[in-house]
Amino acid sequence: MALLAGTLGFAFAWLATPHGREIGAAWELGVKLLAFAFLCCAIAFFPWVSERLHWLLCVPFVFFTAYVIPRVSYFYYGDVGRVEGDSFYTHLYLLLYPGLVLTVAAAYRIGGGSPGRCLKIAISGIVIVFSGLLDVMWQVVNPVDIPELIDAPHINVITGGPISFAGAVLFTLAHVPIVVGINLLPLDRWIARLLGSPAVRH
Repeated sequence: MALLAGTLGFAFAWLATPHGREIGAAWELGVKLLAFAFLCCAIAFFPWVSERLHWLLCVPFVFFTAYVIPRVSYFYYGDVGRVEGDSFYTHLYLLLYPGLVLTVAAAYRIGGGSPGRCLKIAISGIVIVFSGLLDVMWQVVNPVDIPELIDAPHINVITGGPISFAGAVLFTLAHVPIVVGINLLPLDRWIARLLGSPAVRH
């Protein structure tokens, strides 16, 4: 059910919402996060845990190699003017990065990882990308001048508008205890209690 809901949510987000960097409405971000959440649950509660199923990981690798990477590389090699800047953003940040997070979580789960820790991997990965770390480090690792304001839509949704570079650094640091807290939660114990089964330790 979670896999079906996540797939339908992804299809709706891909077909019915704008492909762009800007967040037109908060519900658009909500739909994308909800679809991601359902896919995380589908992976975390994947019922056939066996190292023999490692071949399933070829599915995302084929997806990356046959579609996402060729599209992302096109915007560098074939579209230097970034005419399709919004499409570049969509493929890099809305397909490639979440796909990597889900692939790592799937590899952990298929290898015998517990549902709770699988969820921690996926949630931590998405919190880190929304933390502002990428926006701060983009200014640091690239040969550009540090701007007075950081204009990142996912930060603007929370702050109400662009913030200073120093403010973006503080915004990122504020997510450190969130990531730590997520990884300290006894999710496996809570899941076992909800499902009425003994806690799984991995």
